[in-house]
Amino acid sequence: MRPVLFDLFGFPIYSYGVMILAAVAVAVLIANRRSAAFGVPKEFVGNTATWALIFGVLGARLAFILQELPYYLQNRDELFSLRFAGLTSFGGLLGGFLAVWVCCRRAGVNLVDFMDLAAPAVLVAHAVGRAGCLLNGCCYGGPIGPPLGVAFPGAEGLHHPAQLYDAAMNLAGVPWLLWLERRGRVPGRTAAAFFLVHGGARFVYEFWRAGTTSTTIPGLPITQAHVAAAAVALLGVGMWAWSGKRHAGGAQA
Repeated sequence: MRPVLFDLFGFPIYSYGVMILAAVAVAVLIANRRSAAFGVPKEFVGNTATWALIFGVLGARLAFILQELPYYLQNRDELFSLRFAGLTSFGGLLGGFLAVWVCCRRAGVNLVDFMDLAAPAVLVAHAVGRAGCLLNGCCYGGPIGPPLGVAFPGAEGLHHPAQLYDAAMNLAGVPWLLWLERRGRVPGRTAAAFFLVHGGARFVYEFWRAGTTSTTIPGLPITQAHVAAAAVALLGVGMWAWSGKRHAGGAQA
């Protein structure tokens, strides 16, 4: 693990933050290559990604604080930590989406088209971000021996590198999204597939984390993130049905 990559004039540069920036850069590169097919200017992609990053981090931090509110009420000096030690991906997803929605409304860009454009890029970016989790030593899974087991700081024994499992599941979904588009683009279908892949991958991933770096809901064998992941997947189901109905209506017209 390498939570701190190096010091710059006495200021620590955290690996997680660097990987988040790398994830955004990769997403922009992929989205830019796809932008012409969706009629979206590359400048808009870059500007929107910047705002999505800012509000994504704010959303991830706020969601984590709300999730751990009793702790932060007792440790208010940690509310504005710059160590990226308290972020939640679902808060980041929501914050980033709100930024995208506002940018699309202001620029007159169709939100569904932009979501379809960005969907594969976001899956890849999420995988890059999970590599940051591995470097940071957070979000690991339950105990396991070699050869899969990895030693994490502060954890006894070897544990599943569950961050990499989540990354692999998200990456595995990218070819499916691209295949759906090659069959003939249905507006909203690629975005729906994104929510299905991302929500489903996170739901599976949480079983490795439960009881280690993710707390189970009392009396249930699932975590709070399981519930959020199921909601994301159900959003994908709803969007898939909506896109199909809209496409069928357009074809009949």
